Amino acid sequence: MPLCLDLRCMAEFLPIPSILDRSPGYAMLMFRNSPDILSYRVRVANSLNNAYGATNGVGGAGTDLLFDVPRGGFFRSDSLAASGRGIFDTSRRGQTIAVYNPNDFFNPPTTPPDVQLAFLRVQVRPVGGPFPGAATNFNQSSICIMADPEFFTVPRPALTLGGTAPDLAGVKLGLPPPPEAMFFHMPAYGDAMVVTNLSGAAPLFIAMGRHQPLAQIPPNTSISHASGMKDEIAICATGANPQFSIFLSVVSGQR
Repeated sequence: MPLCLDLRCMAEFLPIPSILDRSPGYAMLMFRNSPDILSYRVRVANSLNNAYGATNGVGGAGTDLLFDVPRGGFFRSDSLAASGRGIFDTSRRGQTIAVYNPNDFFNPPTTPPDVQLAFLRVQVRPVGGPFPGAATNFNQSSICIMADPEFFTVPRPALTLGGTAPDLAGVKLGLPPPPEAMFFHMPAYGDAMVVTNLSGAAPLFIAMGRHQPLAQIPPNTSISHASGMKDEIAICATGANPQFSIFLSVVSGQR
C-alpha cells in the first residue's frame, strides 16, 4: 500500500476484494496479500448512500462491520462452518480468503440479507499500526458492489442503482473528481448505461474512474452510453446534492 501523506487520498490505495463465487447463502472473497497489510476488515451497507455515509450532504447511515481476516488467513462464517460448506484452509498461497453467508450477518435496517445487493468497503490494519477507528470515506476503500445470488443466472444481467451525489468543493468539468467523491465498482464490468440526474436545478458530475475527467449531466436529463466497459464510476456535485439513478448492463461473470 503506497505511502500517502494526505489523508484525503488514502482510500485510493485501499484494496477491494475479488468476488470469486456468489451463490445462495454463499459468498467467497479474495485479497491478494500485501506486505504492508496485516489484516483486512470487511464492512457492508445496503445502498450506495449508506455505504458512502452521512458526510457532504449524502445522509447515509454508514457501513456495518462484517468480519476481520488476517493476511494470508481464512475466514468462514458460522453457518458455513457448522454445515461444513465452503473451502478449507488450503491452496491459497499469496491470498487471503473469506467465505460467508450474508444471512449470518443480516441486521436491519442497513446490513443486507443474502437476497440483496451488498455494498462492501474495506479497512486495513497496516504493519506497525492498528485498524482505524470510526469508518470514514478516507479510511475505507471504494465501494465494491457484490451481486445478489441470482444476478448472474442470465448472460447479460441489468443493474439498477440510485443515490445522492455528495456536495463537494473543487468539482470542475473536465478535471478528475475530488477524493471525497462517491466511487463504486461494478459486480463485473459494466457495458451499456443510462444515467439520470433527477434534480430540477443542479448539475450532476460523473466520471468513468477515479482519475478520469468529469462530465456533466444537466438537471432533469438522462445520458446513455451504448457500449464500452466500465469498472469504477465516480459521482459528485457542487453546491447541491442531486439525486441520480443508473441503469447498467453487466457482462456475465464474477469480479
